[in-house]
Amino acid sequence: MQSIRSLSQYQTTYYSISNLIKMKSYSLFISLIATLLLITSCSKGPKPVAAFTFEPASALARDTVKFINQSTDATSYSWNFGDDSTSTLETPGHIYMTGGTYTVTLAATGLGGTKSASQMITILPSISGGWTSNFTSGFRPTVGSFNLVQHISGALTGTAAVSNNSTLTPLNAISNITGTAIVIETTSQGYKYAFKGTIDEAYDMITGSFFLDGVRRSDWYAVRKRK
Repeated sequence: MQSIRSLSQYQTTYYSISNLIKMKSYSLFISLIATLLLITSCSKGPKPVAAFTFEPASALARDTVKFINQSTDATSYSWNFGDDSTSTLETPGHIYMTGGTYTVTLAATGLGGTKSASQMITILPSISGGWTSNFTSGFRPTVGSFNLVQHISGALTGTAAVSNNSTLTPLNAISNITGTAIVIETTSQGYKYAFKGTIDEAYDMITGSFFLDGVRRSDWYAVRKRK
């Protein structure tokens, strides 16, 4: 009986030690897997953070908007400006040709993956650019041209050729746009030419009146030049 009891005690001790070894091996295995996962995660690097600002805060169509990249832990960038234009520059500039509200998205990629950030930007319509002017001087149709620069304040600068045969003259300080109302004035050969009108919704055509030295002379319209 004593021999049988001793054998039983031996078997119990054996199984206890065997289970302990298995438990320690399992724990060691789990620790090893966790360590490997940690090493793998660290080897990828930190996750990037995508962020940006832009200036000016209020921009006109045909002006350059500068996008300032403030992303961290990123090595490459992909921009979508919301008007079917893209860029991979770190800090790009972009020109919107027409007014509207656009969604700008920046995707920043690093060792830890890719993150994106989006912002809305509102571009105000602008009359900056070249225009062909048409009015009647006396009984003779007259074709001229303007090269206009619109400022965020509404002031207009640039040059005017009141007819195809006249020289370019600078716009007078009174030239401006307020809402859709436009005043373009220049002085040529001692005469003051003023063009007052309203721009259409597409910002492609201005219709109004032509004034010479303060007196209305005829209807007037101007059409945006296309490149």
